[in-house]
Amino acid sequence: MASLQLDGLVFGHRGQALTRPVTVEARSGEFWAVLGENGSGKSTLMATLAGLVPPLAGQVAVDGVNLRRMPRKVLARRLGLLLQHQDVAFPYSVRETVSAGRYAHRPPWRPLRREDHAAVERALEETGLLELAELRADQVSGGEQRRVAIATLLAQEPGALLLDEPVNHLDVRHEVALMDRFRDYADDGRLIMVSLHDVNLASQYADRLLMLYADGTWEAGNTAELLTEDRLEHLYGVPLKEVGSDETPFWVPLGHRKRSR
Repeated sequence: MASLQLDGLVFGHRGQALTRPVTVEARSGEFWAVLGENGSGKSTLMATLAGLVPPLAGQVAVDGVNLRRMPRKVLARRLGLLLQHQDVAFPYSVRETVSAGRYAHRPPWRPLRREDHAAVERALEETGLLELAELRADQVSGGEQRRVAIATLLAQEPGALLLDEPVNHLDVRHEVALMDRFRDYADDGRLIMVSLHDVNLASQYADRLLMLYADGTWEAGNTAELLTEDRLEHLYGVPLKEVGSDETPFWVPLGHRKRSR
């Protein structure tokens, strides 16, 4: 298991900050959703948290240890990142591709051990890929390739999962199944942090939110407290109305025609 500490973290592109300094602790067993418009910095934040992009200021720590001081293989056992776009470029089978997730747990150039094979099979089953396991990963559909990328991350078995738009390109059945599985992982003690465009998925699954506003400000806290009509209009630039019951709220955007009636 792993926790993340963001201490005065400023992240951005080519020296241009996307947010004001962020100070947040994300603990083991929590499910975080990161919300914001396109260009607000969700993907850059995920890459910065995983150590792929250096922060402009401040630091990221894993269980109190500065991320940049951790050996990459040690870090890979603590954190796993699913990128928003991951192309399958090599003619390996789905099973072989998912097996690459075990690199952090075995010496280089050594064959997979029994526990490695077991982790790969679990990941294939959890993502609904067992029937496709012997097909070439570069020849399955886009949605199936997305599930291959998720299965590779699950086979890695990190203590914290950083997931950048994980259910992009997925049909509803697989979207729900995987979000349910991520929720299960959080309930079992792992840290889950997911960037999303779908407010309703965040409302349904996340305990905690990090909201990245277009003006560089941010808010973090409990999902039920932060999901308000005023905050969501500030976040997305259009009004959203809460419908449904208190137990199962649902957010609906109000287009111009709907507002003008």
